[in-house]
Amino acid sequence: MPTTEGARIPATRKEEGLWLLERLVPGEGVNNVPGVALRVAGRLDRAVLQEAVTRLVRRYDALRTVFHADDTRLTKEVLPSFPLRLEGEDSTDVDAGLRELITRPFTLDGTPLLRVGLYHGPEHDSVGVAVHHLIFDGTSMSIFLEELAAAYDAVLAGDLPDASEPVPLWPESEPKPASLAFWREHLRDFDASGLELWCGGQESAQPTLRGEQLVRAFSPEAKDVVTALQKDLKAPDVVLLLAAYYLLLHAHGAGPDLAVGFPVNVRSQQAQRAIGYHVNIVPLRVRIDPAETFRTFSRRVRDLFFEAIAHADVPMDVLLPEVERADSSWRTTMFRHVFNYLPFGGRAATSIGGAPAEVAEIDPGHSKFDLEFVILPSAGESRVKAVYGAEVLGGDDVGLLLERYDALLVAAAGAPDRPLGELDSWGATDRRVLDAPAKPASPDTVLTAIARTAGENPGAPALVTDDGTTSYRELWRAASAVTTLLADAGTAPGDLVAVVAPRGRELAAAVLGGWLAGATVTTADPGQADVLEVVSGAKLVLGAAETAPHASIPWRPISYAVTVAVEPDAGAVSPDSAALIGVTHRELAAAARHSAALVPPGRPVLWLTSPATGAAVAELLLALTTGAPLVVAPDAARTDGRLLAGLLTRHDAGVVHATPAVWSRVVEHLGEAAGGRTALIGAEPAPAPLVRTLRALEADVHTVFSGAGRWVLGDGMPVAGLEADVVAPDGRRLPLGVRGELRLAGTATGVLAHWRTDGSLHVHGPRERQLFLGGTRVDLATVEDALTAYTDVVAAAVTARVTDEGTELVAVVHAPDKPQLAADLARHAETALPPRARPAWYLRVDALPETAGHEVDRAAVAELAATAGPPAEVPAEVVPDATTAAVMAMFATLLKRNDVTEDTNFFASGGHSLLAAQLVQSIQKKTGVRLKLSAAFSHPTPAALAELITERGSTR
Repeated sequence: MPTTEGARIPATRKEEGLWLLERLVPGEGVNNVPGVALRVAGRLDRAVLQEAVTRLVRRYDALRTVFHADDTRLTKEVLPSFPLRLEGEDSTDVDAGLRELITRPFTLDGTPLLRVGLYHGPEHDSVGVAVHHLIFDGTSMSIFLEELAAAYDAVLAGDLPDASEPVPLWPESEPKPASLAFWREHLRDFDASGLELWCGGQESAQPTLRGEQLVRAFSPEAKDVVTALQKDLKAPDVVLLLAAYYLLLHAHGAGPDLAVGFPVNVRSQQAQRAIGYHVNIVPLRVRIDPAETFRTFSRRVRDLFFEAIAHADVPMDVLLPEVERADSSWRTTMFRHVFNYLPFGGRAATSIGGAPAEVAEIDPGHSKFDLEFVILPSAGESRVKAVYGAEVLGGDDVGLLLERYDALLVAAAGAPDRPLGELDSWGATDRRVLDAPAKPASPDTVLTAIARTAGENPGAPALVTDDGTTSYRELWRAASAVTTLLADAGTAPGDLVAVVAPRGRELAAAVLGGWLAGATVTTADPGQADVLEVVSGAKLVLGAAETAPHASIPWRPISYAVTVAVEPDAGAVSPDSAALIGVTHRELAAAARHSAALVPPGRPVLWLTSPATGAAVAELLLALTTGAPLVVAPDAARTDGRLLAGLLTRHDAGVVHATPAVWSRVVEHLGEAAGGRTALIGAEPAPAPLVRTLRALEADVHTVFSGAGRWVLGDGMPVAGLEADVVAPDGRRLPLGVRGELRLAGTATGVLAHWRTDGSLHVHGPRERQLFLGGTRVDLATVEDALTAYTDVVAAAVTARVTDEGTELVAVVHAPDKPQLAADLARHAETALPPRARPAWYLRVDALPETAGHEVDRAAVAELAATAGPPAEVPAEVVPDATTAAVMAMFATLLKRNDVTEDTNFFASGGHSLLAAQLVQSIQKKTGVRLKLSAAFSHPTPAALAELITERGSTR
């Protein structure tokens, strides 16, 4: 019913929903309607415009509606009048003035929720309009601009003020029972956990709702096919475009049970000119079946669309309790993606005071959703505007999504009876980058490259040890001796030869000699625990004299006291024969050339990695195939940063490769010794804090990734001749920026990665380290990066542990033994990680467990995590403290449950945003401690909230 002037009444549930966002990110202007600027080709009279605005405010009750927010409720009233002074009189920068006008937050303290400014520019005047969403929507803006232009013209002509009655607020009716029943059935058993896309990043620790937007014109081909499809499928263009939007989201990981928000103007036929907030966003839910055709899918979407429009009188906020919340996120449980359609392509040009004026929209810089597509059709150029949450998606991601949307429309129109799963959703950029012809691999092998150096520069140092230097010629002779030794032992080309030796001349000569003999070589560290298993399949084992393996294994000591009758020919080794297990000489040579491109030529390379891993051979070849010296480092250099720094300085080593675990241990003591060196980080994804630290020391940082027994990626770029793909669970090749499993040479790796736009790969790590907790993606590597950024943490390993209460994260940290470490890390995690990504427990260790290859031993970490808490159970007779008991009582009242415990999760027990607002209000009323709404999301249990209340209360 109409609101009486001066009387305060409670806000509606829909209005309270907007207020919740204000409380989530206070002072950010998150509910400012996308502002507009009328750019007028001429000069406007400030006094005339002031009078025109005054007349509109006097006429429309909605423009005089103000809101009052206190700690417990939101109310509104219509003021009989208020002065609204034009802004911009003193502004000298038009664009800056308009942006400030439109992005400045409003306050819900009874002050106006409308601002208008006039800005004089050198070539045109601009009228800016900023409004709060509580009194406006997109339709209201169009009405207001038309009325403003008409009022200006009337004042300019000397017309008297309009004597007609003020336009009262248009009251929206209560939801009809039939509509409530429709939506309850429509959302029954909806699984909201499948809404996240496979692109973009992990959400931030504290939401800001920062948003950006991109606009792209539909290609002429896409526009034509949509027109043709309308006739063919007997569906309006909005339905076809919405159907394609569903498919785009599904192709990027959402669904198959998928809901998209669609804004509906709920004004009655008699109230089409009403100004106010009269939009309901309805959740349009579909299930994607890859076997269904676009024709039948579009018809399903059409039927749903019209049925939803008929029942659009139910605000989204009323429907929230109908969908079970599985997490503690601030987001709505129903959708993360919105589809909007503006029938007239936005706001058309107009005129004011006899001068033509164009309407320009000014982005307020916020987005309440992960992604919103706004369709702007027109007779000329139709466009799609993408508004996106910048905390989740990047501009490159969204640009590619727009490009693929266009391509998907064309593909669907060209084959409406093809199964949805077969439609091509790749864009032109995807094709250009990922379908480019592969670079051919060179016919050379690593042996021919090394032989070339030995022949052209025989005296150059090949290996440098504490015992002296071995030249390239001496090393080649030693390798030839090993070749003769293998022939005398009866080995044949293709046989497997194992080399068990520490880094040094023996290991290098044995590897090269084995290859010259045509053998496949594998290496092992004399001290590794599984050495017998590694060498068990070998025809012959070569080892240093002091490292004889088990007596049951055929073994020969590496010896150079052999007469070499004929020096082996490096060119005689076939590029297609096996050099390592599963790796041909051609592939090994391509890997060596690829990694060599990352390092400065001729600089000594440090040989640091254990022979237990293939990286030891990669380091060997990184030096020898480029003619550089290889400096043999002692094992202690992997743990002693000062020792490593001395080696780098003494030998002027230019290249060092190590795993993240090794780098993390030594980097603190490298100091100036790291400057000017090339630091290669391999085996696991490089932690961001480690990369920042090395770069701060002026090291040139690169990453290498091993696969199929060799380095296959250098800074993410695949080696020449390597077939690399990123694939979805159903085997589809995925386009740029979309996460999937890395497949190398047709073989699944179990590693998650995505393509970058430069054709390189970003490796996220093992697929099992990407978790979905309550519908939220949690990247354990990102969690580890956040913890490692804390001052006291040297390294961190995070794992998931399943308990009776669900899945929780446990962090094992290498850090000093400090009494408050766990509490300090928990506070740090609150500022650095979203709620679902915060570890529940912290376990301090003196060093993270490692494998023989110096990678973090994830199995051992999981065993350690099993010992981390929980603390001993509280005896049944122990009563929770008063604060916890009080919060438990509030939970019980709001959730209408009698089974609330200290560990009850508010949102997993039926809570939602509106109830969360009431919870923090109740807490303030009961305890005097004022919390942000976001505290209910980040501390969703009585115990966690009570601890926060106690902490805040002690600092007041």
